[in-house]
Amino acid sequence: MAAAFVNSLTTSPSHDLPMFHDGLVHHTHQKCSGCLQMQRLHHTKLSLCSACQINSYCSRECQKAHWKAHKAECTAAKERRLTFAKVTGIESAFPDFSAWVKYYSVPLTNCAIAAMRLSDHPHAERTLFLCAQIHHTGDLTLPIPKRFIVRAIGLRQFEEISPLSALHVAGKRYPEFIARGKIELGDSFYGCVRVAIMAGYGSNPEVPNMIAEEMKHISIDKQLARARLVREDWWMLFREYVALGARVRFCCGRLPGADDVCCCGGWIHDEEKRKAFLNLGNM
Repeated sequence: MAAAFVNSLTTSPSHDLPMFHDGLVHHTHQKCSGCLQMQRLHHTKLSLCSACQINSYCSRECQKAHWKAHKAECTAAKERRLTFAKVTGIESAFPDFSAWVKYYSVPLTNCAIAAMRLSDHPHAERTLFLCAQIHHTGDLTLPIPKRFIVRAIGLRQFEEISPLSALHVAGKRYPEFIARGKIELGDSFYGCVRVAIMAGYGSNPEVPNMIAEEMKHISIDKQLARARLVREDWWMLFREYVALGARVRFCCGRLPGADDVCCCGGWIHDEEKRKAFLNLGNM
């Protein structure tokens, strides 16, 4: 009953598409890359790092404090952004990709959880990952959700990834994300689901002149691992979300009568867990 109440507060679809599974919708809040404070807390507004256009910060002070840890990543991301702009002829080529992934983060995550059918195939997430292949339309008059078309989406074995791929490098950090998941979810931790997004650019989708790649790691609990698939054609359902530019909306307010608990479960408010998370990032 309580779970159903929380779910009703945290999801508000702007469409009539079903969710991918019958469990609680998995979602995360945007948070400061430095102190990990969520945007929803204390009406915090996060600002993008102007150089990399990936990390977000709650204040200039927090960004400066995090600069030592972020410097190498920021420099590499800036160079990548400029390279993509030069080769593709699209100034916002890589930022478009990052924004598209962020926009469809919840559908992608829940699609992956459903597709793996973990209730029937325990711990399939250890070897499988969801791979979405998209292509930039080149039309900058379109809103971000429409700037890429979905060329393919399906489950793949991690061993299929080329060792030269950025996805392979990201996938090698799997143990680190397992450790983070155990901090985040404690005894209820089940596993870490992986989602890969590959974006092509150029006039010929079959032979892209540039490819952007990202691997997302999502911690899930034991309850969510028991969720059942809602539609057998889950890949078509994801395409329908993108065709409509739809995403799952959820409340970013605290739950009534619970001052220190929000719809994320409250773990981020635990100072001990927050420090453990930050320490992991500094290893």
